[in-house]
Amino acid sequence: MMQHSLQKVLEYSKQLTLLYVEDEENIREETKNILENMFSTTITAVDGEDGLKKFQQNPHIDLILTDINMPKVNGIDMIKKIRSQNTQIPILVLSAHSDVNYFIDTIKLGIDGYILKPIEIKQLFYSIEKVTHKISLQKENEEYKHNLEAKVEEEIQKREYQEKILMHQSKLAAMGEMMDAVAHQWKQPLNIINMRIDMLQYDFEDNIIDDKYIDEFIGKFKFQMSHIVNTLDEFRNFFRPNKVSKEFKISKSIDSTLLLVNDEFIKNKIEFIKNIQDDGTIYGNANDFKHLILNIINNSKDAFNENNIQNRTININLFKNDEIIKLEIYDNAGGIPDKVIDNIFNANVTTKEEGKGTGIGLYMSKQIASKHSGKLYVQNIKNGAKFIFETSIKEIDYEE
Repeated sequence: MMQHSLQKVLEYSKQLTLLYVEDEENIREETKNILENMFSTTITAVDGEDGLKKFQQNPHIDLILTDINMPKVNGIDMIKKIRSQNTQIPILVLSAHSDVNYFIDTIKLGIDGYILKPIEIKQLFYSIEKVTHKISLQKENEEYKHNLEAKVEEEIQKREYQEKILMHQSKLAAMGEMMDAVAHQWKQPLNIINMRIDMLQYDFEDNIIDDKYIDEFIGKFKFQMSHIVNTLDEFRNFFRPNKVSKEFKISKSIDSTLLLVNDEFIKNKIEFIKNIQDDGTIYGNANDFKHLILNIINNSKDAFNENNIQNRTININLFKNDEIIKLEIYDNAGGIPDKVIDNIFNANVTTKEEGKGTGIGLYMSKQIASKHSGKLYVQNIKNGAKFIFETSIKEIDYEE
């Protein structure tokens, strides 16, 4: 049994580096020969000063075996300085019977065992067996901690990657809807421009074109072109990757989003009622925040059509006080089913029929709200649903 235990300890100690500090040369050389057969590397020091120096020069030392009573710097002072740099490294103390006065000091310093001089092999082995077991547990704990941290980091990276994919999918879905909205939005000014061009020839033939006519024609033409250009600029800005965070006004995000969907919502006979009591300025990414608004109003549009609602209104209220900024968006589209409402912000949860919704939009809106130091929640009201974005003015992060 003893032989088996010795072999096991030696197998482990052969992987370790020992710092051995002893001022008496004869004892040092004799003990060193024994220790070199037990450890992978044995570093010797002639006193406490030399021991401290070699400890600092060799960051991979696993164990210290030191005498107490030494010149220059004694073992107690050396251990104090080492403990100030490393509280975990195991330390064994060599001591003669005359060193008993030092025992209390060494106990306070958290040493791991004593070996009396003259050294007996059995006692040396027993002390090293205990301390190598401690080192083994420490290394297992460090390895477990490292693996756990690596796993946590891996999970964080996976989550961030999934968030990016979901955001990309959300933007693609929004882009498809916005393309339809922009195409419809351009039809009216293009039709007006085309009609004015057709009329130009007839008016020329009727000889009614004069300077006033030309000025009016150019003015109306430029107005319609300006409408097209503004819509295009908003569309480009809406989907342009922009990671720059800065202060922006919520009311401007509302207006920009409604400009893009205006004709589409007119086509669906949906009226917007805005009530901007007091504008709110928040810090973050304005384009991302527009997606939050777009996802909510698009959900209302789909609910109106699915529930065949006749009189369709979406109210947008914005106000703030000394403590909070609150944005409310609510409709009369019938509300959210009770079985879904508690999980409506979870990924892949949708109220739409299979194949007509991904459940990504509101999930991403929730994430966007969080990134803007706020929270997004929903509640059913009479005849509809109310989405509320709320942020504490104290919590808004204005630092780059």
